[in-house]
Amino acid sequence: MLGSSKEDVLIYGAGLSGMVAAVNLAKEGFRVTIREKEDSFGGSKMYNPSVHTTPLDPALTSEYIGIDISPAFKPASSIALYIHDFRMQIPGHMTFHVERSSREQSIDYLLYEECLKVGINFEFSRPLKPEDIHSLPPRTIIACGLNKSVYEYLGIPFAKWTAWMARGKYSDPERENYAWIWLDESITEYGYISFCNGIYYNLLFTAEEEVTDEALSRYRDFMKRVEGFEEENWTYINGVVPAASGEMPSLERNGLIMCGTISGCIDPLFGFGISGALVSGKVAALAVTDTELAREEFGRFTRNFAKVYVFKQDVWYPLRKQVELIEGIARILGPERMLALLVDGIRHGRKNSAIPGFSPVSCS
Repeated sequence: MLGSSKEDVLIYGAGLSGMVAAVNLAKEGFRVTIREKEDSFGGSKMYNPSVHTTPLDPALTSEYIGIDISPAFKPASSIALYIHDFRMQIPGHMTFHVERSSREQSIDYLLYEECLKVGINFEFSRPLKPEDIHSLPPRTIIACGLNKSVYEYLGIPFAKWTAWMARGKYSDPERENYAWIWLDESITEYGYISFCNGIYYNLLFTAEEEVTDEALSRYRDFMKRVEGFEEENWTYINGVVPAASGEMPSLERNGLIMCGTISGCIDPLFGFGISGALVSGKVAALAVTDTELAREEFGRFTRNFAKVYVFKQDVWYPLRKQVELIEGIARILGPERMLALLVDGIRHGRKNSAIPGFSPVSCS
């Protein structure tokens, strides 16, 4: 076994993918050090604590990555898709809520505990710097998520996004494990909120342009009028994502192993990233011991990225500009028939999906 000699492996990023890679490598006998720019695990403090709703098969994903992640995933009780005010109930089958934070309920805490069990060494407040790039040892794993600076250091093309974000606590038990998605022509993407573990995360975001004050006003009006939910404390944030073209996913760059979101393991249509982070962590660990097999696995999980990217650019974005028309059609057809048409259209556009991992709409 290659790892039996207790070789050293360095990982940048103590998020989901970095910690999954670390656990798998430690089990192979490697000495693993994770360097993290934050002062603790749990992801970027700009985004977390947060709650996300994602399609996932916890059992199959746990089996693939070799870590039981199921305790951190809570089945969605209800998901509503809104076209303006028109509501459609989305089936919650195999859809889960998961918390990103350093709290005990989070997936990050679960993975951190797994890291401690196998002796991973953490070095917090140790960001990757430009001067570090050329001196990194072979097989260094880069798991830096949405860190714009690292994209620039490594020359990774990216698309920009902006958002209004809000988060906090809630006490209404009827909202536990509930989520909604809101479509409106004022944004290119969507607004969404997820409730889980006593906290909520609310995001209104758009790609390649500014999300305006007007868009936020429309969203807040919708929230209050339709959902009876008010929020005053909004923060404007912006970032990057590796979705500048259909050729983005890459396991290797400049002799380094890419892992998680920065590798392009995201769904280019809706931006799901939890499954991709977990699965690509396993693939990155495999790249240390069996490069060719890792390349095959990475290609398998991202094989439809380009097709879905084109679908989003050529079909989804033009369609999104006709939200008022879509709402009118939806009201005529009724919620059940309209939802069936939307689901069928998305499935056709995805083919077998580009979500890396295991879910009802992903490749396996």
